Amino acid sequence: MNVLRKKWPVAIGCAAAAIVAIAYTGYVESYLDHEVQTTFFVKQYPTFQMKFYDPFANEGDDTPLDHLSSVDRARFADYCKYRFGVAHFTTQSLEACKAQIPSYL
Repeated sequence: MNVLRKKWPVAIGCAAAAIVAIAYTGYVESYLDHEVQTTFFVKQYPTFQMKFYDPFANEGDDTPLDHLSSVDRARFADYCKYRFGVAHFTTQSLEACKAQIPSYL
């Protein structure tokens, strides 16, 4: 009985650490040389969403932000918010976010 009392705090601590790790870790997939590369990052804000979308993380043509569909633009805005802390979703803010994306993605 005494052993169970000692294990509960450890289990609760491990569960809390896992929740914090999930809330502050995200990833984006990029497509280079016909391979999928996964890049992890520390989120600026906590969320349980882990996979994010970057329409510019490929070797294809660079599409202007104005030509993205509304769904792709919203998904890119979420990526900018959680990875770079860009809270405004204006075209200028998203262009600044696009400029911050590392060239190797």
